[in-house]
Amino acid sequence: MGLSRSLTAAQTSLLAHQRRLDVIANNVANVNTIGYKASRARFAENVIQRLGIGTLPIVSGADIGGVDPLQIGLGVRLAATVADMAQGTITPTNRPLDVAVRGDGFFVVQLNGRQLFTRAGSFTLDSRGNLVDTATGALVQGYGIVLDANGLPVRDSSGNTVLSRQVGALRIPLGLRSPAHQTERVRLSGNLSAEMADGESIATSILIYDSRGVTHVLRLELRKTATPGEFELTATLDEQPLTLPTGSSPVRFRGDGTLESPLSVVIPGAELNTALGANPPVFDPAKSLTIELAPQGSLLSGVTQMSGPSTLAVIEQDGYGIGELVDLRIDSTGKLLGSFSNGRTEVLGQLVLAQFLNPGGLLREGDNFFAVSPNSGAPILGTAGELFSGTSVVGGAVEESNVELTTEFTELIATQRAFEAAARIVTVSDQILAEVNALKR
Repeated sequence: MGLSRSLTAAQTSLLAHQRRLDVIANNVANVNTIGYKASRARFAENVIQRLGIGTLPIVSGADIGGVDPLQIGLGVRLAATVADMAQGTITPTNRPLDVAVRGDGFFVVQLNGRQLFTRAGSFTLDSRGNLVDTATGALVQGYGIVLDANGLPVRDSSGNTVLSRQVGALRIPLGLRSPAHQTERVRLSGNLSAEMADGESIATSILIYDSRGVTHVLRLELRKTATPGEFELTATLDEQPLTLPTGSSPVRFRGDGTLESPLSVVIPGAELNTALGANPPVFDPAKSLTIELAPQGSLLSGVTQMSGPSTLAVIEQDGYGIGELVDLRIDSTGKLLGSFSNGRTEVLGQLVLAQFLNPGGLLREGDNFFAVSPNSGAPILGTAGELFSGTSVVGGAVEESNVELTTEFTELIATQRAFEAAARIVTVSDQILAEVNALKR
């Protein structure tokens, strides 16, 4: 019966709008879910019943125009749920291991052997030092630091950690420490008064570090000689005299008060050990201690001999002791930075990001995770600012859901009215069918 078509069409509308309502309800339910991406229901016209395909115009004698096809639709269907991958609001949390992606890309995690992807960067360290998702314990993937056979970080010539280029679970080794660094450079600055009398001296002291991170007192003294613009330089280490290399003393100044020679004094590591009588050596013999009296090209920032008081001081030394890990944070390139008690900041890993040719084609897996689908394309792995120049990472923040309640409520009203209209079609069709059934009475 022809009236069944209207019932069928209305039924499909009821079902389609019910599913659209499900999508809206899910969006509203996740309005406070970090990293959530809203979905939109998209409809398509259902099967068409053709009662006629139409005719061509006839031009022979009496002209007859063409007739359009005679077609009746059979309702509507849910054709697709489209993911809205727009950027959500980035909100600071003050948790160092919370992190958000600004731009395209997903964090990569591994859960039960499966590689998954998420925009919800709420991470923490577990009891074994693994960086994990706080809700599921999924292992966050990235580039870890290279360790030697003894489990110690491998370092480059500058003493910095080296990142592996193999993607794996990020882990902070338990009890990780920043190693001590022997002092190799000491910088002097200040003024030696031009009014100093012969035999008058000024001294300054500073703590320097040996290869174990143990401190020693280095004392430097400049004594005025009878020769104008000339001072005798002597040094002690832990009150033991240091033998300075030839050419280190006397220290001479030009008539304008700037340093003439030497600009620096280099003391071999072996001499430091000799002064202390250290056996085995505590200073690395292959390294030297350079005392800078004035930097080349900037003599006024070093030691000078001018009028005014004497203000000699050691303003810088590059050594430090062993350090305990006290804090972690993530920078804009996704590098995991560790702050140590010795003042050092070291790279302990780097987050890997994934991008897709069609991120809207990813499968939703729950728990804020996505998985690869046949239409998403394979993940392209890289790091923020390196492979993905338009993407950055924001540490101490999370990305909020991109659900707009104004949009959802507007669509809710439209869905409700469409559902009511479809229900009205069912009611009217039922009434007409009842009238047809009453014709036999």
